[in-house]
Amino acid sequence: STLTKAEVRGGGRKPFKQKGTGNARAGSTRTPLKPGGGVIFGPKPKDWSIKMNKKERRLAMATALQSCAEDMIVVDDLSDKVTTPKTKAFATALKSWGVAEGQKVYLITKDASENITLSTRNMEKVVQSDIKHLNVYDVLNADKVVVEEAALQYINDFYSAGGGAWA
Repeated sequence: STLTKAEVRGGGRKPFKQKGTGNARAGSTRTPLKPGGGVIFGPKPKDWSIKMNKKERRLAMATALQSCAEDMIVVDDLSDKVTTPKTKAFATALKSWGVAEGQKVYLITKDASENITLSTRNMEKVVQSDIKHLNVYDVLNADKVVVEEAALQYINDFYSAGGGAWA
């Protein structure tokens, strides 16, 4: 963070009298025009994050999940399809579920195995997340949302009218 004229140390006293010296008038030695002076419009770090209420955040997630319901693909268990940590095997599994080649996929799992994490992390258009770490942006940004059966059950229980999201 840079220091402005007011924040630089010194410069409280007028350096010389206003009239009679022949010099241009000066009120401070820390003016930005002089060496050792402050910086005009320098970078000032700012925290751009905004506070959002917990229930508002959960309502946004519930609404996003409802809006992507038609693009959602429910899978029984990913561990059955992905037995080895191979990206190619997961890509063929996505194709068999009806996901086209260039589509963005958001994969929601419940207690994902190491094989699933390793298989998806090198895929450019695939974002894998656990049910505890859902992201509204990722849900809305995805062309297809692939959800495990157990994860969908948890989501339905949590975001339903009497669920834990509103308690």
